[in-house]
Amino acid sequence: MKHKTLVLGVMLSCLLGLTACGAEVKSNTVEGSRYSSDIFTQESLKGFAESLEDNNFEGWYLQGITPDNFESNLYFDIALNSTDERYEVLASGYDSWYKALDDLGYNSVETLANDIFVKEVNYEVNKDDELVVNAVLQGTKHTADMEIYLTNRGEVTDIGVTVNKTTAEKLENAGLNTLLGMGMAFTILILISLIISLFPMLFGGNKKKKESDKEITQKAMDNTINQIAEQEDLSSDAELVAVIAAAIAAYEGSAGTDGFRVRSIRKVNNNWKKH
Repeated sequence: MKHKTLVLGVMLSCLLGLTACGAEVKSNTVEGSRYSSDIFTQESLKGFAESLEDNNFEGWYLQGITPDNFESNLYFDIALNSTDERYEVLASGYDSWYKALDDLGYNSVETLANDIFVKEVNYEVNKDDELVVNAVLQGTKHTADMEIYLTNRGEVTDIGVTVNKTTAEKLENAGLNTLLGMGMAFTILILISLIISLFPMLFGGNKKKKESDKEITQKAMDNTINQIAEQEDLSSDAELVAVIAAAIAAYEGSAGTDGFRVRSIRKVNNNWKKH
């Protein structure tokens, strides 16, 4: 028992140690990484984020650039001066910033530069040894986190903008999305039900309704009775009596004719009875 307790304690200690090591990420410093602490400082990274937001994103917006016409207006200017990879990163980043603009809020195009600005910058080197810069954008309605991924040579590899909304706004959006999803699902189900209900009219209109066993038996009895009605002396016809007895048993759902016996057959107003 002591050995088991000791082994369990050692395992827990190792797990806690690994967890602590894996979760250790230093904020606002690049010490101990492949990034130069002389180049990647708080001031330089904030200046980089401000230049990206003010000169690039806001400048493009004031020129009438949208995500739809971004390629036709800026591809050659960006790709020819750098690389296709940089163009893709900037196009994706501008699309993210453009979609967050209304939620960030600004008073007018003329005051855009003053209404939206970089409030503060935080950065860290993540577990993949990548520098992640989080520039907080301040608007008239909300703040937003603009995350910028940089290589040790200062090349941007990814840009994304996420608006910080209140809990009430998040719940409202979640509720609207849920209602919209449920409404679409019910609408599709109703349409499917209507289409299925039209199948008999579209494909089965000329088909005859399948007759039940009881209807088939009734028709057989009617045919037999009609044949009997055309004959005069039938009581001596043993084969005919057997047919009639079998038809009656089938009509009543009996397994055999042991429960009754046909003694005579007579014609009464075209209806036959057993006695």
